[in-house]
This record gives sequence, C-alpha cells and structure tokens, in this order.
Amino acid sequence: MIINVRIHRMMIAVTGATLLILMMILLLFKGVFTGSDTGESQPPSLNADIYGEFLPWKEVDKLFPRGSNAVVVDVDSGISFQVQRRGGSSHVDAQPLTAGDSAAMKEAYGGRWSWKRRAVLVVLPEGRKIAASMAGMPHGQGAIANNDFDGHFCIHFRDSKTHGSRKTDLAHQIMIWKASGTIDEHTKDLDPEGVIALLFTALDQHEYSISRQLIHPDIDVNPLLLQLQQIERIRCDTAKALGGDQFSVDVSIIFADSTQEVRQKAVLTVYGEESPFKIAASSLLQLLERQSVTVFYRVDDNWYSLEDWER
Repeated sequence: MIINVRIHRMMIAVTGATLLILMMILLLFKGVFTGSDTGESQPPSLNADIYGEFLPWKEVDKLFPRGSNAVVVDVDSGISFQVQRRGGSSHVDAQPLTAGDSAAMKEAYGGRWSWKRRAVLVVLPEGRKIAASMAGMPHGQGAIANNDFDGHFCIHFRDSKTHGSRKTDLAHQIMIWKASGTIDEHTKDLDPEGVIALLFTALDQHEYSISRQLIHPDIDVNPLLLQLQQIERIRCDTAKALGGDQFSVDVSIIFADSTQEVRQKAVLTVYGEESPFKIAASSLLQLLERQSVTVFYRVDDNWYSLEDWER
C-alpha cells in the first residue's frame, strides 16, 4: 500500500489544529461557567508568589523607613505604582512618586478616590514583598511636587493603627490577611460575635468573596450577594446573643441609590456547634427590607471621605 506522505502530514496537521481549537473552546467555557456572577473579585489563585509576608508593623517600620521608595501592587487588578514613605508613626503615610503613579493608583480604584481598603503588596527595593492594605483617599500634607496627588495616603500593615481612632482597623487587617493568603487562618477560630463583625466589615468593603466564606448557604448565596451589592456602606453597631443560635444586630446602612443613612434591626442565625461559625444566608435578607428601616440622617456628597465612618 502506497501512502502519500504529503497528504498524511496534512491530515496530522489538521487533526492537531482541530484538537487545539477544541481545547481552547473547552477552556473558554470553563472560564465562563465557573466564574462568579456576583460581580465580585475572585480570590487569588493558590500561588505563593502572589502573597506577601505577614510582617508586624514594628518590623515594617524599620524595613520601610521614611524617605525610602517602594512599589505598591494592587492584588485584585495587578496594577502597580511607585511610592515614597513620607511619614506616619502608627502606619505608613505615602505619596505616589509621579503623576503617572497617581494615575495608576486612581485606576486601581476605578477612577475615583476612596477610603475603601484594598489588598496590596509593598515591594521593597531588595525584592521583599510585604502584605499590606491601602486606603485610596488623598488627605493631609504632601511634599512631592507635580505628582497630581493632593496630600498623602495610608498604607497599613499587620497590627498597625489609624491616626484618628488610634485603633487597629479591622477592614485594613482583612485586606492584609487577603494579601498574605492567611484569611482561613484568621477566621477558623472566631466566635459568633467575631464572625458577625467580620462579615459586616467585608460587606462594607464590597469583599464578596470573603463574605461568601462566612455565609451558610441555607438558600442560594449567589442571588443574595447580588442583592447585597445594593448596599454602599454598612456597619454593625451592636450584636447581642438572644440564646441558642440567634443574635440581634443593630446595623447602619447607606444604600447605593440613597442619600440617607438608615438604621436596621435584624435577627441573625449562626450555624455551627463550634468554630468555624457561619451566618445563615436567609437571615441576611432582613438587611434589604427598606420598609422597616429608620432614617437616621441625610448624608452629604462627602460622606464617603470618612476614614473610620464613626459617629
């Protein structure tokens, strides 16, 4: 039997190309159907290279001294920019080095300066990556000219504190856990009150991937997370055990389509005989019942500039 070598080679090439196309299609469908439909940022892949060292503030204060430069890498977007540490005794006060760096930082925040915390890596000149959290609001004084940044911004590390409250800020610490890949380590031993505080802080920061980990799916969690995105800011003011698995909470809320801060009461159900505890998804629906809220006060256009959102 005589085999035409050219035809044989052509058939192999066509078969190989067909298999490659089929593999690409399968990968595409996998990406579409396993991605989140909640609009949330997905947790980082389990690649140690993307995580930073979980170093305490006292150590970072020495490694990143005043006047030194570093590169900040936003964990979710991958956007990076150069900064210089200008000051700060309880955390780092930093400034973008150039106008281009300021533009990159603002891009990471979707084009709008905000106090929202974001998980970042601070990369030192020698290459060490440190887990951190930044707040993207220019404030106070700045000393770098022509960088299009009016003031400085805050970078927090493990156990650092805000200048205003002189307390460790849970929202910043959550982002530092995220940047260091230690979220599970810090949530597995929380008591019910701790889980409630963490969940409301994660929701306030629009960290829906972290929120999902703290919710028990007694109903479908995906539609719930979509509905919770109606909330722009949320804070749990008090949480009181009612007995059994029930907890009464008083919550302050600013809805995304509103100019009012409202107060809401809810009874949350906590699942678990021991840690890790989780909050029943169905009990969180009470937060969205606008007909039962009490209007506290009207917020102005600058409400989002409050670092600690304290009253």
